[in-house]
Amino acid sequence: MNNGEFQQHTAKIEQLLQQVNTLGDECARSTAVGLMQTLMDLHGAALSRVVEMLSDSGNSGRNALTKISEDPLICGLLVLYGIHPLPLQERVLLAIQRVNPQLQKLGTTLELTGIDENAVRLLLRGARLDAHSATSARTKIEQAVREAAPEIAEVAIDGMPDSGFVPLTMIQPAVKYETGEAI
Repeated sequence: MNNGEFQQHTAKIEQLLQQVNTLGDECARSTAVGLMQTLMDLHGAALSRVVEMLSDSGNSGRNALTKISEDPLICGLLVLYGIHPLPLQERVLLAIQRVNPQLQKLGTTLELTGIDENAVRLLLRGARLDAHSATSARTKIEQAVREAAPEIAEVAIDGMPDSGFVPLTMIQPAVKYETGEAI
């Protein structure tokens, strides 16, 4: 399952949960929500146990835990259940380390300047990027951060040049000044 498929599944779960919450039968609604919560509790306990066992298994276990926790799908689940072995800031710093070699080829580097539970603030330093390189760099940076920290709502990148893209909604027909008509 790739990240897109994971997002589709989580969106489907959210949609079904919203449908459950609109059920007129209180007993059916309560049963469905209880079933989902019990299933999540079971999965969370099992994943927590896996993390604990790998953490207690010496270097090979910790290395395996590090490797699986870097997988975007598994990372998302570990964050969902609150059992990711690495704190948020460390995960973001690792993402920056992974993307910096690609950015250095463009004459830039990335630094973490701020982080909280909702947003990551980054600073792009170095050479000015053209519109295409800026778009590519932004995509790589945001993907790396979101894979490492799926709980983050916003990735702000200071020093990132504007891509030059103008949304179609911003394009207006020219108007003749004399008549006020569109040209």
